[in-house]
Amino acid sequence: MIWALAAVLHHLEGQPLAGLPLYPFAILLFLYPERIWAIATFSLAHAALLSLDLPAAANHSVLALLVDTCLLIGCGQALRTDDAGSRRRRLWENVRGPLRATVAVLYFFAVFHKLNSSFFDPAVSCATGQLAKMFELHGFPERPENVSAFAFNIPLTLIVETAILVFLLWPRFSHIGAIIGLLFHTGLGWAQFFDFSTVAFALYLFFFPWEGIQKNISGTPEWARTCFITCLVALSATSFYFQGMRGSSVILARPDWSLRADSVICALWTLMIWPILFPIFSKGEPMVAVRGWTGGGLAWLIPLIALVNGATPYLGLKTVANYSMFSNLRTEAGQTNHVLIPAGQFFLAGYQGDLARVEFVDRVPPERWPLWVRLAGGERWVRRNSRWLAEVPGARVPFMEVQRTLQLWRDIGFRNIAIAYERNGAWHTTADATRNPDLMRPLTFWERKLMAFRAVQDDGEASACRW
Repeated sequence: MIWALAAVLHHLEGQPLAGLPLYPFAILLFLYPERIWAIATFSLAHAALLSLDLPAAANHSVLALLVDTCLLIGCGQALRTDDAGSRRRRLWENVRGPLRATVAVLYFFAVFHKLNSSFFDPAVSCATGQLAKMFELHGFPERPENVSAFAFNIPLTLIVETAILVFLLWPRFSHIGAIIGLLFHTGLGWAQFFDFSTVAFALYLFFFPWEGIQKNISGTPEWARTCFITCLVALSATSFYFQGMRGSSVILARPDWSLRADSVICALWTLMIWPILFPIFSKGEPMVAVRGWTGGGLAWLIPLIALVNGATPYLGLKTVANYSMFSNLRTEAGQTNHVLIPAGQFFLAGYQGDLARVEFVDRVPPERWPLWVRLAGGERWVRRNSRWLAEVPGARVPFMEVQRTLQLWRDIGFRNIAIAYERNGAWHTTADATRNPDLMRPLTFWERKLMAFRAVQDDGEASACRW
C-alpha cells in the first residue's frame, strides 16, 4: 500500500489529472494488498505509465520502474508455488535481496556524485539552493539573498545519506537507518519531494524481517488507519482542486506571506505517513540470523542495472536520471568537478564531448496532443522532457540532446521548428529543423528512450544546481 501511495503522490504533487490512468490500479491494490495478482497488475500499469517519461524521467521514477520490474519478476516466481497461502512470503523472499541491493546502489551514488567542488561551494550548491527554495514554496515572497547561510546543509546532507546507507546495511541497526531516513526524507518531502520520500520509505521495509513487520502492522491502532485514509482523501482533493482544476496553489495571499496548497499537502502527507511507519521503524527487530539477501536469480539483474545506470556520467553516457539529482556534478567536454574520477578517463562514447550552444528555438505546437502524450501529462510532460530549453538563449548541451528533443517534437506533431546553434566553432541556422539531416539523424532506441542530458555550465564556471 505504501508503494501504491508513492505512485499516486508522484502525480498528486503537481499534475493530478495525469495520474488518472493509474489511480484505479492503486485503489485495487489498496483493496486487495495481499493478493499477488493485485500487486502484479499495479506494477505492470505503473511501469507502463512510467516508461512514457523515459529518458528524462525523475530519478525516483527510474527507481520505481526498476522496483516494478523486480516485483513483476517476483510475482511470476511466487505464482509458481503450489501452496497459495505461502505465495506472499515467497514473493517477499524473491525480491528482498535485490531490492535492498538496489537501495544501497541508490544511496551510494547519491553520496558519490556529490563529491565535487561545486556541491561544496555554498554559492551554487544544491544543498543550500534547495533549502532556500523552500521559503518560496511555502509562501514567502523571496528567497534569502545570502544562501551561504545554509552552508551547514552541505556536510549534513552527506553525513546523513551516508549514515542511512551504513545503518540500513548493518542488520543489527537497520531500524536506526530507517528512522534517520524517515526524518531526513520528511524534510525533503517539505521541499516538494514527498513522492521520492515515500518511495524510499516503502523500500526501507525490505530491511526488516517479515515476522517483525507483520507483528507491528497488526498492532497499528485504528486511529492511525483512519488518519491515513482521511489525510489521503484530503490531500487528493486539495491537489485536484488547486493544482488540477484551479491551476494555482495560493489559498490565502498576504503581502509578506501566503498560505499555499503545497504547504497543506505536505502537512497532510506527514500526518498520513508518520503514524503508520514510525511504529514499524522504531520497533524494528534486528535482522540478525535472518537471510536478508535472498532473491530469485533473474531479480538480481535489477540492482546490476541500477549500478550501471548510476555510473553513466563517468562512462560518457547520459547525465539525467542516474541518481545525480541536485548534486552539481559536471563531467562534460573534457572537464569534471568530481574530486575522485578524472575527466573522460572511462568514457565509452563521445556524447558528452560534442556540445552545441543553442541561442534560439521556436516551434508551433500541435492543435491536439497525441493520446500517449496526454496520458504522460500533456504540455507539462513536453517541458519536462526538454528542461534545458529554460536556459535558452545560451543553453550549452550535448548535440545528441538537441537531436533527441527536436525529433521528439517532430513525432508529437510540432511544426515550423526553427533553431540557431553553434557547434564546433560554426554557426548553424535553420527555419525547418525537420529537413536538416544532422538534426534528424536517426537515433537508436537506446539514444531515444534511455539517454538524456542536462545543460552544461561554461568552462571555468562552477556547475549550477540542476534537477
